[in-house]
Amino acid sequence: MSRNARWRQTLLATALTAAAALPAAAWGPNGHQTVGAIADQLIAGTPTAQKVRAVLGGNLQLASVWADCARAVESSGSNWTYTQSGTHKECAQFENESSQAAMVAFVKRNASRCGGFASHAQCRHKAYHFTDIAIGQPRYDPALPGASPNDLVHAIGAAITVLQGGPSPAPINIVGQREALRLLAHYIGDLHQPLHVGSIYLSDAGQAMNPTTPQEAHEHDNAGGNQLLLKGWKLHAVWDDVPGKLTTTLMTGAGATQARKVKTTRGLINQWPTVWAGDTLADADQVFKGLKIAPKAGDTWAVTATEPGYRLAREALQQAQIVKAGARLAQVVSTLWP
Repeated sequence: MSRNARWRQTLLATALTAAAALPAAAWGPNGHQTVGAIADQLIAGTPTAQKVRAVLGGNLQLASVWADCARAVESSGSNWTYTQSGTHKECAQFENESSQAAMVAFVKRNASRCGGFASHAQCRHKAYHFTDIAIGQPRYDPALPGASPNDLVHAIGAAITVLQGGPSPAPINIVGQREALRLLAHYIGDLHQPLHVGSIYLSDAGQAMNPTTPQEAHEHDNAGGNQLLLKGWKLHAVWDDVPGKLTTTLMTGAGATQARKVKTTRGLINQWPTVWAGDTLADADQVFKGLKIAPKAGDTWAVTATEPGYRLAREALQQAQIVKAGARLAQVVSTLWP
């Protein structure tokens, strides 16, 4: 292994080790803040930007991590508390008394229990960050195995409905424009991480399959790539890890320049999340191109890739998806508040 290869491997290992200590997040905090920064730049100087600041008391870049910071709210009996003060620098802005109370209030409305071994059925808001549609499906459909009323597409739809002045559709319970916009700024980023939308369902032999029932999907699930190990690292974490040089470039103007070329989605704004999920589902197929998947060993499947081709393809798709997410976040708020 060359010195440069060792350096890249060490850098990735360091980044992924750090990411493992964070609340689980598509793109990680830097990626989410890049999405928000692109959107902020696209609406700068407009009445839309004034409305966004009035609602948030800040900008989309800072708000974009709120939904992941809220993952640190846990319950012990009837007591609910934010448990990670001083742990994650991106969450420091929300660690004052009133902001922690807001996170606790959101989680309590969207969970019966969180922390420890709480399931997504109990800690429901954690399920709002993803959907698990089999790659190869032509589009997102709420009736497909892997979709649910608590999934990412429904969560974005609920946030938009609240921002339009309507009630949050059950079972998702969002209250107020500030909470809705904080969630929207994050969830749109999640929707453009391929492994938060598309999933490869596998047999024990490592062969891809298309589940036809929720039970079959459950039996052949791999937790969105978290049980696929690439050089010992969870494939999902590899895709969450966005190179710092990429986020820096995108945040300093290049991202907004590219995002201006992203066309606004046709149709009603409430239909946009379903369309975007279909776009990401189509892109999710690229995550698995060139990967060789070994038979299941224990609870995981080992995967191998040809480098540097796989890394370069991953970074190119990460960039394209972050740019689209920033553009679409700006398009939503501009449509809501022209």
